[in-house]
Amino acid sequence: MSTKQKSSVTKKDGEITRSERVSATRQTKNALKNAKEKAGAVVHIAISNRTTIELPAHLTKEEIAARIERYNKLRGSTV
Repeated sequence: MSTKQKSSVTKKDGEITRSERVSATRQTKNALKNAKEKAGAVVHIAISNRTTIELPAHLTKEEIAARIERYNKLRGSTV
């Protein structure tokens, strides 16, 4: 029985621990926060009633239209 307990405590190849997962999540959140701060002012564009995208506020209407077209082309419309 002690062998079974011992094997469940040891880390298997390829597995990550809870603290590693929490650390990775924290790093991802910080990277996203920093990227948003760098972007400055943004506008939210409604693609559908359930989907919005965030774009830099300094873009022209033509650039926004091009981004929306590219978004729809890459992801397709599900509505």
